[in-house]
Amino acid sequence: MTQTQLAEWRDRLQADWVQVRKELIAELKANRRSDWAEQIEGCERDQLVDLIARLRLPKVDQRVARLKRIDAAICQMDLGLYGLCSDCEEPLSSAQLEQDPSLQRCPRCEARYCKGFHAHEL
Repeated sequence: MTQTQLAEWRDRLQADWVQVRKELIAELKANRRSDWAEQIEGCERDQLVDLIARLRLPKVDQRVARLKRIDAAICQMDLGLYGLCSDCEEPLSSAQLEQDPSLQRCPRCEARYCKGFHAHEL
């Protein structure tokens, strides 16, 4: 993976984060949860994931999961661990990361993860 690719994927992840955040705020306002929407509008990236994880609204669960994946990928970039499977630590292919820069697992580990305890989160 090149530095150019890494910078491009970081930009995509940050743009995705902004978009998902906007969608969450709109959804909360639509569900008459303006109090939560106001809190989210003032949150930094690291605080946002923790705050919205406390919400138990089925309509926002997928967006919350997406934000968690985006946050994890950005944290991995900051730590120099980006592009490695979070389970087996094998490198993810550039093609896989190009398709989804928030990817956390190789196909083999993702299949195991989906069959396991965490299948309801995806």
